[in-house]
Amino acid sequence: MTGPLRFGVVLITEDCSRAEWMTKCRRAEALGYDVIAVPDHLNLLSPFPSAMLAAEATERAAIGTYVLNAAFHHPVLLARDVTTTDRLIGGRLELGLGTGYVRSEFAALGLPDDPASRTRRLEELVGALDPLLAGKGPPLMIGGHGDRVLRLAARRAEIVSFTGAPYRAEYGRTALVDAAELLRRVEFVRAVAGPRAARIELNVLSKATVLTGDRRAGAETVRRYAPDLPPERLLELPTLFVGTPAQIAEQVRGHRERFGLSYFTVMEPAMADFGKVIELLR
Repeated sequence: MTGPLRFGVVLITEDCSRAEWMTKCRRAEALGYDVIAVPDHLNLLSPFPSAMLAAEATERAAIGTYVLNAAFHHPVLLARDVTTTDRLIGGRLELGLGTGYVRSEFAALGLPDDPASRTRRLEELVGALDPLLAGKGPPLMIGGHGDRVLRLAARRAEIVSFTGAPYRAEYGRTALVDAAELLRRVEFVRAVAGPRAARIELNVLSKATVLTGDRRAGAETVRRYAPDLPPERLLELPTLFVGTPAQIAEQVRGHRERFGLSYFTVMEPAMADFGKVIELLR
C-alpha cells in the first residue's frame, strides 16, 4: 500500500518532568508529526506511562511504541497494557514490536541475546498476542531487517518498518545497507505478504537529518552510519536525509516512488529540522 504520507518521531528521554515531556510532545505535533513514538530501553522513561502522557498533551497525533522489545514483555500483561492504554487515549495507539538489540539490557535481565533467541521471542509474542488482542487491538508495526523478522512482519503486521541496519561484526555494531539492498528487503516483504501486500503500510526509520546546501559535504558527516558506502550511495538512502528542506522533500517523494514507502520516522535530534521538510510536503 502506498497511502498518504505520514511522519513519526521517536522521543528519547532519560529523565524529564511532566511539564517538559508534555511540551516536547506538543512541539512534535505542532511541527506536523502524525505519530509521536516512545522507545523501550531500560535507561529511558517507561513506554506506556510516557505514551499516556503524550496523548494527554496532544490532540490528533497517534501515539506509537517504536519499538517494544519483545523479550521484556509477557504477552498477557502486555495485552492488558496495550488494551488499557489504547482505550484511555481514545484509540490512538500504534503498537510497534521488535527484537531488541542492546546486549547490556539482555544481560541485566538475564536473557539470551543471540539473534535466534531474540527473533524467537518476537515470533512467540506476536503469536500469543493475536488471540488476546483479536478485534480490540491497535495497528501492529513490526520493525527489523533480517528474513525471519520481515517474514513475520509481512504475514502479521499492518505496518512493516525497515531499519536497514543489520549487525555488522566488522564494526561491532549495526550499520546501514545501501539502497539496492533495502529495495531487496522491500521486495522480499511484498513477496511474502502476497495478496495482503496491498494493505501493508511501509515505514522506514531514518537515522539522521542534515540540513545543508552542500549534500556531498553533508554526507561525510553521517559516514559513521555506513562506513563502507561512498557519499553518492549514502545520498540514495531513505535511512538518511541530507540537503536543503526542499531537496529532502524531493528525496521523500522519490523514496515513495522507488520503495513504496509512505511512512517516515525520524529520531528526536532531527525533529525540528525534519519538521521543515514536513511543512513542504503538506
